[in-house]
Amino acid sequence: MQAMMKINYVLLLLIIVMCLGCTDKNIKPSADSRSATEAFNIIEAVRTAYEEKDKAALQNHMDSLLAEHTIKGLLFKKAGLTITPRMVTITDESIKVNAVWSGSWWLTKDKSLENRGVADFVFHKASMKLIKIDGDNPFIVPSEENRRNPLPVMQN
Repeated sequence: MQAMMKINYVLLLLIIVMCLGCTDKNIKPSADSRSATEAFNIIEAVRTAYEEKDKAALQNHMDSLLAEHTIKGLLFKKAGLTITPRMVTITDESIKVNAVWSGSWWLTKDKSLENRGVADFVFHKASMKLIKIDGDNPFIVPSEENRRNPLPVMQN
C-alpha cells in the first residue's frame, strides 16, 4: 500500500513538473503577425491625424501623393471615423488590410454628412507607408449630391 502511494506521488509530481515546463509565457508573434499589427496601428494613426487635421502625421504615414490628396480634402470643421479591419493579405512587397468604415463630417456647426464603405489599405511592406486605398476611401468628404443619389440609375 505504501509503495502504491509513493508511486502515485511520484507520478503526480512528474505531471506537475511537465505541465509547468510546457507552458511558455514568452510566446513570440510571427513576423506576419507583427506586420499586421503595425499596419493596424498605422491605420489608427492616420485616422486620428485625419480627424485632427495633422498634416505632418499624414505625410509621415502616407505616400506623398496620397498624403497631398488627403490634405487637400481637409475642408471640414470636424470629422469622426470608425475603421474596423476584417482581413489582412501579406505578400513579399505589400500588406493589404481590408476594412469596413463609417464616418461623419461636419461642414458647418449644424450640417453634417455621413458615409460608410469598404476599403483596402495597401502598405509598402519595407517602408510601411500607406501607398494606396482601393475601394471606398474614408479620407474623402462625401459630397451632398452623392449622398442624395448613392447608386447610379440604369437607363434603357
